[in-house]
Amino acid sequence: MNYLIAANWKMNGSKEFIESYLSAINIEDNPDVKMLICPPDCYLNDINSNAPTIISRGAQNLSTSSEGAYTGEVSSEMLIDHSVEYVIVGHSERREYHNETNDLVAIKFKRSIEANIKPILCVGESLEQRQRGETFDHIRDQIESVIKKDMINKSDRYVIAYEPIWAIGTGETATPDMANEVHVFINQTLYDNGLTQDNNVIIIYGGSVNSNNASDLFKMSHINGALIGGASLDAYEFTKIYNVAEEINNE
Repeated sequence: MNYLIAANWKMNGSKEFIESYLSAINIEDNPDVKMLICPPDCYLNDINSNAPTIISRGAQNLSTSSEGAYTGEVSSEMLIDHSVEYVIVGHSERREYHNETNDLVAIKFKRSIEANIKPILCVGESLEQRQRGETFDHIRDQIESVIKKDMINKSDRYVIAYEPIWAIGTGETATPDMANEVHVFINQTLYDNGLTQDNNVIIIYGGSVNSNNASDLFKMSHINGALIGGASLDAYEFTKIYNVAEEINNE
């Protein structure tokens, strides 16, 4: 698989929305370009009932525990019951609004790997960190908090999503060169820690991706798809972005 085009619906959606949305999605099976939808947990069953099997299912979060008195939490085992293949961990909104630390994100990452659910590890810097020249140090810390706890093996399958916080939902986006520079750094960080980017690891970009900028982003050497927020709520726009990836993959 060369590209992963993932939709993070965040806290949006309804049964009516899902029915209309999925009826507008028209794609063919392509093993090199995967479409993924991550709805709110309560709509996972609606995705399973209505989406074609070529669309992968994902969740937006998972618990650090497998069961117990954890009101409001969802375990990896519960996600598996809903055919979940991917789960987002460490999204900046979880880190900021729910005080998720690197250590907590690392535990969720490990829980996902152990459950054979592919984690999408989100990393990214704030505008202030970029302006202070701390982008690379910050992202290295976020990745190595997982790697150096021996939670990743060369055979594990996972995704790293670079999402500059200043570009999420703002309409701003890193230039393709800026984004690719960070992706190259992420790949080097994996290599420096004894892990290489191969078919088991995909590095994707997130931050105000749309059909107008997708082509320039996907043509970069180390950008293998996107984690898309707002634009993914429009089925036609999301399909356009997917089609861009497919066209580039076929070139």
